[in-house]
Amino acid sequence: MSFLIAKQPIFNREGKRVVFEVFLRKRERMYEYPKEVPYSRATYIIIDIILELGMDKVGEGEKVMINVSLDSIINKAIESLNPKKLIIEIIEPQIPVGEVVYNQILSTIDKYLNQGVLFSLDEKHLENEKMSRLVDKVQIISVDINRFNKKIVDFARSKSKSLLISKIENDKDYNRVVSFGDLFQGRYLESPIILKEFQSTPYLKNTLIRLIALAHSAQSPKEIADIIITDVGMTAKILRIVNSAYYSPIKEIKSIEQACAIIGLKNLKNLLLALAMNDYVSIENPELWKKSLARAIIAQKIAEIISPQNTSKAYILGLFSLIDEILNVDKIAFLKEVRMEQDIIDGYTGKNPHLRSILDYSIALEQEFSSPSDTQEYPQEKAVANLENLTGIDRYTLFHIAKSSFEMADNILKV
Repeated sequence: MSFLIAKQPIFNREGKRVVFEVFLRKRERMYEYPKEVPYSRATYIIIDIILELGMDKVGEGEKVMINVSLDSIINKAIESLNPKKLIIEIIEPQIPVGEVVYNQILSTIDKYLNQGVLFSLDEKHLENEKMSRLVDKVQIISVDINRFNKKIVDFARSKSKSLLISKIENDKDYNRVVSFGDLFQGRYLESPIILKEFQSTPYLKNTLIRLIALAHSAQSPKEIADIIITDVGMTAKILRIVNSAYYSPIKEIKSIEQACAIIGLKNLKNLLLALAMNDYVSIENPELWKKSLARAIIAQKIAEIISPQNTSKAYILGLFSLIDEILNVDKIAFLKEVRMEQDIIDGYTGKNPHLRSILDYSIALEQEFSSPSDTQEYPQEKAVANLENLTGIDRYTLFHIAKSSFEMADNILKV
């Protein structure tokens, strides 16, 4: 899917550009955030493009503002930007933030403040208890002109905060607020400037390269847990899955270390790949991605019975089985670019006939049960009987494999 990164200047009272806000959009919806993109992914992509183009060039020598959700403040990528040229507008998290993580976020904000980073907070977030507690740490209160009123002005002044008024669309808007605000932004003053258009595919490739390298190096669930814990979004997703009906724990799992131990090293590596891809690929084609997830889990479960040493490879075969259709890329070339191991590639080409057979079985079973509602009755179709003969797995076991795999695929799609 095509996106763009744009910047829009923010002016002071003297009409001088003093900040450039940088944001992610779809071309056809320049003034609306694409809700299907998780904030954590947007932060990573924006920072990556700022670094690629150069922060001074993007900001034209002035400060650069980026929007970062509360849960993404501890994203290590932020450390790559020049703190003395950076303003972070804190926006509401997409996932719940517990007290332990919240305290970690506060410590990170304090660290950035000491380095020279400035922070901004939209007044509409002041109704959120955790967000309102940040007021003493921010230097700017921002407000959409459609929500502007004297009460907000008085609040900003009482807290000694600069007031940023945005979405100024015409001369009337500007004249109404110019004597109250300190900073101003809107199409009336200057429209956004496109910095770069891009596809999501390259960012998926970079993510996969990092995770595949991690999968090769990590020797224990704890090693992976230590990495996951620095990403609040991924932590929440893992905990949500391990507490789902699929795993059915006796009591709620609250620790990421415990969750990783329950899932196990091999399953954890596979799940990380699926969750990382989920953020990107589900945007492109959610239906095909659901099929891919179901195939991955089916392939893993079939391999557990007929080829236990190949369970992880079987999962990955299913996971990437439709990547060419989803992203409109050459599958083999894509897998080579992300440094996928040769056995997996040989499974697709048929050079590894054993893995190819497992993939074919998973595709056949997925196609027989294309949605959870199709798995309500025991299968009697000839295709399933044929699979029973080919795999040596009875049709009722195949039925349960399909049913549970679609349920797990649904869980991953929803996290």
